[in-house]
Amino acid sequence: MKLLIIQNHITLHACIFLGIGLAVRYIIGRRRFNRRGIAGLQLFSSYEKWWLITRVERLFNFLALLAILAGAVLLIFK
Repeated sequence: MKLLIIQNHITLHACIFLGIGLAVRYIIGRRRFNRRGIAGLQLFSSYEKWWLITRVERLFNFLALLAILAGAVLLIFK
């Protein structure tokens, strides 16, 4: 019984990791799409905003990828 509870917690954590990772990547992708102008380029009001936003998005995309991989590994090796 205790092993079943532990496996259910691992599955729950794996699904949470997968969900958070996919949601973050979706939100970042949607924000990038909405920033595009008629020519298909991302539009920023200043160089500083471009620099900061792209770095933060890159960091969150990497963390989301790690969360997705962690969720997949937990599901595979539960």
